[in-house]
Amino acid sequence: MVEPTSLLLGLEGLEVRAVTQTAERTRVLDVVTADPAASRCPECRVASTSVKGHAVTRPRDIPYGDDPIQLRWNKTRYYCMNPACGRRSFTESIPQVPPRRRTTTRLRTQIGRSIGDAARSVVEVAAGAGVSWPTAHTAFVEHAKKVLKDPAPVRVLGIDETRRGKPRWTRDTDGRRWVRVDPWDTGFVDLSGDQGLLGQVEGRTSKAVTRWLTTQTTQFRDEITHVVIDPSAAYAAAVTEELLPKAQLVVDYFHLVKLANDMVTAVRWRVTFDTHGRRGRKHDPEWANRRRLLSARERLSDRSFAKMTALIEIPHPCGSARVGGPPVMLVVSDHSPATSGGPLSC
Repeated sequence: MVEPTSLLLGLEGLEVRAVTQTAERTRVLDVVTADPAASRCPECRVASTSVKGHAVTRPRDIPYGDDPIQLRWNKTRYYCMNPACGRRSFTESIPQVPPRRRTTTRLRTQIGRSIGDAARSVVEVAAGAGVSWPTAHTAFVEHAKKVLKDPAPVRVLGIDETRRGKPRWTRDTDGRRWVRVDPWDTGFVDLSGDQGLLGQVEGRTSKAVTRWLTTQTTQFRDEITHVVIDPSAAYAAAVTEELLPKAQLVVDYFHLVKLANDMVTAVRWRVTFDTHGRRGRKHDPEWANRRRLLSARERLSDRSFAKMTALIEIPHPCGSARVGGPPVMLVVSDHSPATSGGPLSC
């Protein structure tokens, strides 16, 4: 018959021996191992009776009421009795508290459900459970792997990067140099269906994209006909004929328009400086129409479009167009400095 306190705790494989309360009203439960399989080597599964020593661990568990509870598990270390086993010693473990775990399985399950099913933030759940952010996030990943299914084949695959947090500096593998780490993630999205986000990996390199694509099935890769990216050389290099033989690379029009607008701005700056020998001012036509030059045709009225076209087609005093022709350097007359707005000569 199970002891009532152990039955109330509900951790299979552990038996409560004593319960005490600290001055901070923390209930401390001293538990021992009650699972016969805990004395088996985790590698060769041979039972051992040779005791090496004892250890005390404090795994975190789900809370009970308002006052915190602390488990104090008195464990036993054993020598492996199998000469053919490569493991010489091991410590007791149960399914609810696997080896090298400081949290119970049911606590990690509760954390994963709170984040995944209830859509609560990782920071909030971690603070409520009394664990760190990485521990709560790992529990969420474990829960997501059990719930989520493999993505179905898609025709149009979208690849883009997402930044999480700020850059940080860490030591390299040798511990000698500081290395800047940018927390970038690469996301894969179904653009032709309704699956949404298919996956997300750390980094925004071609190796990160290739690593994710290789984990997918051959059928998934063969059915991709188009891959939509921004102008990224790393992503373009990852879309090869070996991985995606039928895929055609497509760049989204937003970045193409942005590149064209940047070029228009660069040309306007250059022509203004070559013409006046200075930056643009508010009375300069190229400065006054800077926003109109970057506006889409459908956003301009016929009057605004005609005004912009008329300004562009005004002939230059030196014989070339003000904008669009070869750059012309205007030299300020010696008798009239540039600041006086005096006559300019070619």
